[in-house]
Parts: sequence; C-alpha cells; structure tokens
Amino acid sequence: MRWDPRRGPVILGTYPTELSLSPDELVNVFGGLFLEEEERREGFYTISLGGRNILAYYSGIELNEIFGVILKPDENPNDYRGGLVRLALKIFKLGEEILYSEEGWIEAWNWIIGYPSMTAEQRLADIFVEEEARSLLDIMIEEGILTIDDVIKRLRGMYPGLSRDVITSYVHTFEALDIIATRFDEKALIERVYLLRDVAFIRKKPEVFGKVSKVIPGYEKKWEEFVMRYHDREWIQDRNILPKILAEAETYRVLTEFRSKGVISSEEVRARGWAELIEEKLRPYEIIERHEDKYYLFSDPAVVYIFPRYVIARVVDKLRNGEIEKKIVLEYLRILRDAFSR
Repeated sequence: MRWDPRRGPVILGTYPTELSLSPDELVNVFGGLFLEEEERREGFYTISLGGRNILAYYSGIELNEIFGVILKPDENPNDYRGGLVRLALKIFKLGEEILYSEEGWIEAWNWIIGYPSMTAEQRLADIFVEEEARSLLDIMIEEGILTIDDVIKRLRGMYPGLSRDVITSYVHTFEALDIIATRFDEKALIERVYLLRDVAFIRKKPEVFGKVSKVIPGYEKKWEEFVMRYHDREWIQDRNILPKILAEAETYRVLTEFRSKGVISSEEVRARGWAELIEEKLRPYEIIERHEDKYYLFSDPAVVYIFPRYVIARVVDKLRNGEIEKKIVLEYLRILRDAFSR
C-alpha cells in the first residue's frame, strides 16, 4: 500500500485474492499505523486491530509505502521480519511492476510463507548476494556506530542511484538478521546504527570428511593442499562467490544432499538431473569434486557470525580521542551485552 497525501491510502494489491478483508478494512488496518506514529519513521511495526495481528514494514517518507502480513494467532512476527523487508527491498529496487501479474504475486507470497523455514545461512546469503549489502557491512565494520543519516550518506556516495528508503531497507534487513541494531535517541532526535556482528563466508572441512576419505583415494592430501592455498589467498573471493551458491534454491538442495551423503554416484547425479548444475556451479569452485564414477563433497561453504572485538577496540579509541561521546559508547556496550545474552 502507498500513502498518497491527496488520496490517502492507495492499495497496490493483496494476496491471496480470497483474503477476507475489504478495501475499507485494509485502509483501517494499515492507515492506523500512520495515525499512531506522528513521526512516521521507517521500519517495522507490529499492531493489533480488530483482533488481527499485523506485521508491517514502512519504507520511509520518500516512497511512502507499507508492506504488511496478517499473522495467525500462533505465528511469531519475528519469523517474518526478514522476509517482509527483503520483499519490500526487491520491489523498491525493481519497481511495483513485478506485482502486476498473478505470477508476481504468487512468487511474493511463496517467498513470505517460505522465509521462516529457511536456514540462517540461506537468509544471510540471500542479502549478501547484493554488492550494496556487502558495502554496508564494510562501512559498519569500519565505524561500529553511525547515525542513520551518516549510513545513508556513505552508501549513497558509493551508489548514487540508491534512494534513502532503499538504504534504510538494507539497514532493517541487517537488523532482522541480528547483524546490527538501531536505536532512536528521543532527546537528540537521532537514530543510530550499531554493529552487533561481523559476517564471514568461508569454507570448512565437511562433517562427512571421514566418510568421504574412506571412499575417495587421495582426498585427505588434496584437502591439505587446498587448505594451504585457501588460507594464503583464495578465501578472499568467497565473499562474492558463496552467497550466490547458498542463496540459489536448487543449488542449496544439491549441497544439502551431499552434506548428508558425502559421496553420490555419477549415475544417481544424472538420474536426479544435477550433473549440469554441479559441473557449472559447484565443481569450478572446488565445492563438489569428481573421482571416477563418483561425485563427492570436497569443501563445505559456511556462514559465520563473528564477535566484533576489533570494532569495539576502534570505538574505544574514538572515545579516547574525543571523537564520540561516552554515553553513546556505553549504550553500544549495553546493546552488545543484551544481544549476546539472548
């Protein structure tokens, strides 16, 4: 739904089509958000109207759009936050045209209802496929704490075509994934962004390493050689490569199967229609390898959260140099304590 100053709420669409809410009810549900929030800040809102629980995401004043999900009584709003803002971000960047067709609505709906069942690594990979997201993380690792306006200024300097609302949607996607936290200072009327965790895409030794080494001759030696090359220089490129692999649904299904079995015969791979995918998307990066009539998991992509100890040290240095106020640093430390005690 978009908010038009002259017309009021303009409903862009609803799905499923048999949704038992009239246009007037939708206006009351989502229009209530604007009536309750004088400042109309971008971000998530959970509201209850007429016995219905609604999770809504407001884009901000540039686009003035709201996306919402009506939840079942037993559904947790937090399960849908990341999916809702990612859908909103996609529409902000690609335009409302992607919802003009029935197929577009079905894809959006399947994305929302499927998001809670996605693994953490799938959710993280989905956002880090985008260069802008990787740049946002770099900025936050460098600074630790920034106002939302400074985040927008820094990211716009790198990507001039990004609107404020798109950038804040990246911020709130990170927030839904527990990478950052945001807090609004009511006295200063400033919203600040705090880094909670660094995120790294790396390779690890497969859990089925022992099983594979019993079947594939020379695997242990080949793995040791890979580790030396990887630690020397090749790990750097994984930041760009692995998100694409983990975010693509079919590739992820194949990877999950190899994580379980370790080794799969070429005959089974062909029968399941995986041969082309493996040869084009996984073997070139030494994730799946082949020995004679067998394919096997060579290296396992992984996503890890990293405690930002070096970022904290830089923030403390800024405090010593008088570049940041003590109360802001203390707030940061409290946020970190709360985040890691959950």
